[in-house]
Amino acid sequence: MAKQRGGPLQGDDVAIKLVVGTILINLFVYTIAGYSLHNSRQHYERLAEITTQNMAKLMETSLDGIFDKINIGLNAVARETERELTRGTTGSGSLDPYIQQQAAQFPELFGIIVADAAGNLRYGKDVHPGEHLNIADRDYFRQLRDHPERHHVMSALLQGRRTGRWNITLAQRINDREGAFAGIVFGVFEIGYFDTILSRLEVGRHGAIGIRDLDNRLIALHPKGKEPASQIGSNVISRKTKEMIGTHPVTATYHTVFARDNKERTVTFRRTAKYPLYVFATVSPADYLAPLRKEIAVAGLFLGAFTLISAVSARSIYRSRVETMLHDETKRSADAMQRQNEELAAALARVKRLEGIISICSFCKKMRSEEQAWERLETYLTEHSDALISHGICPECAEKQYQEYQRWHESLSGPELDRYGTKIQVVPPPRQTGGD
Repeated sequence: MAKQRGGPLQGDDVAIKLVVGTILINLFVYTIAGYSLHNSRQHYERLAEITTQNMAKLMETSLDGIFDKINIGLNAVARETERELTRGTTGSGSLDPYIQQQAAQFPELFGIIVADAAGNLRYGKDVHPGEHLNIADRDYFRQLRDHPERHHVMSALLQGRRTGRWNITLAQRINDREGAFAGIVFGVFEIGYFDTILSRLEVGRHGAIGIRDLDNRLIALHPKGKEPASQIGSNVISRKTKEMIGTHPVTATYHTVFARDNKERTVTFRRTAKYPLYVFATVSPADYLAPLRKEIAVAGLFLGAFTLISAVSARSIYRSRVETMLHDETKRSADAMQRQNEELAAALARVKRLEGIISICSFCKKMRSEEQAWERLETYLTEHSDALISHGICPECAEKQYQEYQRWHESLSGPELDRYGTKIQVVPPPRQTGGD
């Protein structure tokens, strides 16, 4: 069935078009906002990766500088000890003051100590005559004793035998005048000093920066956690970290869930070039995505306002269009009704023209018009109707006129016949039998 122009179906079409258009516009705006937020997330994630890489590199440089400086001091003590051995003056008592003088330059060290070729402690901090402490079983001692080509080594994480505290030992080889192994000089690095270094870096509320040895044992961590995996000496790391160390032994940046708290982190680790240490810098999405959450909140408010405004606008447009259509439809209906009324009035006028009481003369049969004038019947009918008048004669009138004409014809005399010519033969009209 064909739709009527301006009817309910057209109003429904307008509503459907407005709803579809509003939805499409909102989807377009939502898509743009989502794309922008996605790019923002990628930007913040990339920025987090760069931040961890910079922190790890900075820590590597800082540790290299600290340990290089300590090794310079240890080298000075080793060379002085070798000179004492060459001169045979090691028992003169001059070596201990020299060791103390060097140790004073390194507040991060517990002390500098010299051990002989057998591993017995001979000189340095807290070394007392008659006290027999031996370190021959320590790995760093064996490496320097068994490998003459190695001039200095760093131990893994250790616990002091006298203090029980965690430390790292840096050691250098001492040779006698023939170049044979004569002992080592080592400095005990207090890992608590790492707290001072690490605390200078801003890693966020949920981030962390730490140091591990090659056995993945935790040496230092900032900020410190209460979880067992966050304690010094713990070797608990995520499976992803183990895989990354295996495939990228020098450095890598990746995302993983920490074993110590089961929370996601962005991680960069670096193995220091000179020393057997891993530096880990981590940041949390809870920190580096905080600006993104603000952007999402602002975008949400904007999208909500846009959706509300678009819906209200669509409703206003719909109402305006409906009112316009109703106005147009009303006007069309009024025009159509007016035309119908005019046509009806004209039809009624045509019908009513011959209605009512019509005055007609009883003798001449003339009819009286509205102007009170007497008109012939055919004139009146022509003016007051659409009928066309044709003239004829009915049988009765024809019979009557024939008889009169015959009497008149028979009454003509000779002169009258000469005037009219030959006498006319009058044929009577046919008589009708029955009625039509």
